[in-house]
Amino acid sequence: MFKLQRKGSAATEAIEYIEGTASEAITVGELLKLSSGKLTKASGTDVPEFIAEGSGNGTIIPVKRIYEDEVYQAPLTAAGTSLNIGDKVTIASTGLGVTATTTSGVAMIVEMLGTASGDKVNVMFRR
Repeated sequence: MFKLQRKGSAATEAIEYIEGTASEAITVGELLKLSSGKLTKASGTDVPEFIAEGSGNGTIIPVKRIYEDEVYQAPLTAAGTSLNIGDKVTIASTGLGVTATTTSGVAMIVEMLGTASGDKVNVMFRR
C-alpha cells in the first residue's frame, strides 16, 4: 500500500470521487489511472494519477490526485539489493508496491528503509 509521507506544500488537496472500472476491485492505498473515464489500477510503467482513499468494485471511489512534490512510502515486492537513491523503479502488478526493476521505471527512490522484499522505500512520481 502506498502512504503519503510528506509533500512540498502546506495546501490540502480535495478528495475527488470517480467511478471505478466495474470488473476491478480497488483497495485503499492502490495507485490508479483513468481509462475510458473510469479508475483502473496503475502498474508497471504506468504513471499513476491518483491514490485510492477508499475501496470498492465498480462504485464511486474517493481518490487523491498525485502531485510531483509528494513523497510516498511503499513496500518493495522483490529484493532491492542493487537499488540506489535516484533509481526509478516500476509499479508492482498489484498497484500496491514497487518492484526492483529499473527499466522504464516511474517511481523515483528518494529514501530506502531496507532492501529485502517487503521492506519500505520512499518514492516520488515525476512526469
